Amino acid sequence: MHNKGNAWKERRRLATVGAGPAKPAEPPGAAGDGGVTAPVSMARATLGVQLEELPRRLEELRGFLEAVTESVTSVTDVEAAAAEVDQAHAEALAKVAEADRLRGDEERRRREAEARATEHQQAREEADAAAEDAYAELARIQTEAAAAVEDAASREREARAELERIQADSAEKIAAAENDASRRIGAAQEEARKTIEEIRGRTATEIAEVKASAAQQVDAAQEAAAEAQVAQTRAETQTAAAQTSAQEAREDVDRLRGELADLRTEVRTDREQARADHAAQLAEARQSASERVDALTTALRAAEQTIEELRRHPGGGGV
Repeated sequence: MHNKGNAWKERRRLATVGAGPAKPAEPPGAAGDGGVTAPVSMARATLGVQLEELPRRLEELRGFLEAVTESVTSVTDVEAAAAEVDQAHAEALAKVAEADRLRGDEERRRREAEARATEHQQAREEADAAAEDAYAELARIQTEAAAAVEDAASREREARAELERIQADSAEKIAAAENDASRRIGAAQEEARKTIEEIRGRTATEIAEVKASAAQQVDAAQEAAAEAQVAQTRAETQTAAAQTSAQEAREDVDRLRGELADLRTEVRTDREQARADHAAQLAEARQSASERVDALTTALRAAEQTIEELRRHPGGGGV
């Protein structure tokens, strides 16, 4: 209920709350039935508590007043204020300078970034152009390489065909030369052998006849001697004919040798030309040709030996 006692009590409570956190305990018997408080007793108790707190509150007030005095002194100190202003001004100038420096650095970094971006853009454009050129050059090189490979393959096929043709021609020429040389050498040897046998037979027969006639006709010795001389002359004539045949055989051999030399030259020329195109494949043909040439050389040497024997023994066993 609202009355003067309750109003005073509320004012004291509010005053106690505003004065500090400490709230004095209500003495026993301060409150009666129905919540009515004894104002005098409460005031006395409150005063006692406040008197107990007074020294502490005075000490706090003294500290607070000293702090206020120092603040007032600092505020009223002109030199300190000027120094503080100068310091603040210097700090402000430093901050402005730092801000200008940072702004300049930022501007410089921005320009550098823009320059790098421009360079990167230009480099990317150049790289794209270089890549396009490289792709075009690669395509051209691939096309040229494919054409070169095809051309090389075509040339290789042509070279192989030419080599096979040369080998076939060389084999045919060598075989023909071998056959012709063998035939001519055989014919020359056979003709020389027949001539020698004929000369030997006729000479032996004539000598035997002359000797028999000389033995039977002692008185006709001079005539027999003359006939023997005639027979010897005839034998010498036939020997000369045999030598002529041998000379012809030598000429045939020389001609065969010249043809063989021409064949060797032709084979060597073909071999060198084929070696320039394909040396490995021509090695076998060269070896075969060399063996065949060696065979022809051996045959020629045999023919020369036969001719030399004919030259040393033109009449067989002699008169």
